[in-house]
Amino acid sequence: MKISQMITKGPQEGYCNICSKYTQLTRDHIPPQGCITPAALELRTLNQHISYKNRKPLFSQNGLNIRSICGQCNNTLLGTNYDPELISLSRQLANLVRVQNELGFSLPQQVSLRVKPQKLARSVIGHVLAGTLPSTSTPPISAPFPDALKRYFLDSSSPMPNELDVYYWIYPSRQQIVINYLALALDSGKGFIAGSSLLKFFPLAFWIVWNKPNTFSIDFPKLLKNKSLDLDEPNNLIVDLTKIPHLSWPEVPDGNQIVMYRDELTVLARPKRPKGVG
Repeated sequence: MKISQMITKGPQEGYCNICSKYTQLTRDHIPPQGCITPAALELRTLNQHISYKNRKPLFSQNGLNIRSICGQCNNTLLGTNYDPELISLSRQLANLVRVQNELGFSLPQQVSLRVKPQKLARSVIGHVLAGTLPSTSTPPISAPFPDALKRYFLDSSSPMPNELDVYYWIYPSRQQIVINYLALALDSGKGFIAGSSLLKFFPLAFWIVWNKPNTFSIDFPKLLKNKSLDLDEPNNLIVDLTKIPHLSWPEVPDGNQIVMYRDELTVLARPKRPKGVG
């Protein structure tokens, strides 16, 4: 099996992963810095994490950041317009998860938080799209799933496409995961998801799914039940604090799933361990 080389620096100039313009590129912090404090991290691909844990990782001293998108997409659309919603939600839930998991306090099974779902979804999608190195020679490959994500992100007046859903759940782990274009199948033959992406960081996980068949069940809530909400229209987001899948779901399959992905489109980051600690 070929082991992908983990690279995050990227070129100074190239095609923006979101708008496809050839221009000066900027570093995107994944997740945005307001969600978590950037720290020293070990970076691996999914294959390295599963099968080659003793392989020396790439180190980052300032969190997970990849030079992959232009300043307009990074600073204006993400940083100014969309990220404040993700940062606010993350901070509120982080406090609740810490109180519950670290201090052992009893909390209600579910909480309801006021959010702007269209901005929240675009923030998640933007950081996922930024999570791979850009091309310096040709524009990003055109395909229905990534093209739909980019159009939705760039057009703030558009509803979420009917084929697209973003699922979410509590993720009480310090490991951060960005995976582009994950395909899953049930070995029972009852369902196949050809296009999906993941963004996971404390305290939330988001699974972006394209064209899910009805036979493939995902037992977690959708970020946008009403896909035609206006960009600034708020709605209540119900978060279950107790319903948590195993931390490596769905990227590491269980007994009835088959997972397919391109290893170079995966990044797993965890806090850097002290020397001598395995």
